[in-house]
Amino acid sequence: MKFLHQLPLLLAILSLSSCSHLPDDAAKLTSETELGAHDAKSLFATGIKAQQSGNASKAKSAYRQITKNFPQSPNASEAAYNLAKILESEGDLLDAFQAYEDILTKYPASPRYTEAIKRQETIAHQVAQGHITNSFIGMKSRIDPKKAAAMLSSVRDNAPKATSAERAQFAIGQLYQSRKSKKNSFRAIHAYERLVQDYPNSSYAPEAQYRIGETLLAQAKDGNQDSANLDRAKTAFEDVTVSYPRSKRASDARRQIAALASGDLTRSFNIAEHYRKKGQNSSALFYYQEVVSRSKPGPLRSKAQDWINQLSN
Repeated sequence: MKFLHQLPLLLAILSLSSCSHLPDDAAKLTSETELGAHDAKSLFATGIKAQQSGNASKAKSAYRQITKNFPQSPNASEAAYNLAKILESEGDLLDAFQAYEDILTKYPASPRYTEAIKRQETIAHQVAQGHITNSFIGMKSRIDPKKAAAMLSSVRDNAPKATSAERAQFAIGQLYQSRKSKKNSFRAIHAYERLVQDYPNSSYAPEAQYRIGETLLAQAKDGNQDSANLDRAKTAFEDVTVSYPRSKRASDARRQIAALASGDLTRSFNIAEHYRKKGQNSSALFYYQEVVSRSKPGPLRSKAQDWINQLSN
């Protein structure tokens, strides 16, 4: 019982003893913070001096130590920016792009934020437009289009309401359209469709809409000449004339529509010929009549009319 009466006193003594260490812990934490800031400041000075003297390797090492070990220091965002600039100047565009990305994600309050966005955009377009130097062996290498498209997507998403976003989305379509393969053609169409959908008032939208039809026609020339594919191309060109009638591409779209209509008539005539040669005259007549009803006076219409006259007797 005597022990129970003394328990509150013992707890109070232990509590006071524990609290007595708090000032020391706080002082230790403050000391470590100040030491880290001092080290970061010293490293930053080393980086600046090395950079000014042309020792890029030493400068990069100092800046990397700051961003890795002292990311909360006052010098961290500037160190990250200086690192990115050096990498870009050396032609190491992929690492430079990532370094600018680190500024945007880790230091959004940095005064270098806007500049980092601009530099990222420049790099992404450089990579998308062709070859970049491989910093390890000094040779140029072609970048995987999916990697370049991912970089352009970052540019778009980092500033989705800026003109740079529209430009980046259009560049994704261009990138895939230039890499001629069935998969890349589908990716190009998807990229252009997204631009028209997300940025219908963009100056890039009429061209993107036209290129949807253009890419579908390219697929047709490569052997995918099914009617559904050609119908999609025709619809894409019609959308240019309807949605962007005053654009530079509107007249081009009208010419494509006329060419497709002519192609439709040629296909109808060929189908009629196919049925006629097989002796299926009623089916042949149907398609010959379609050619006559839809075409203007000319050789194709005359041939179709001649067969109608012969098969009808």
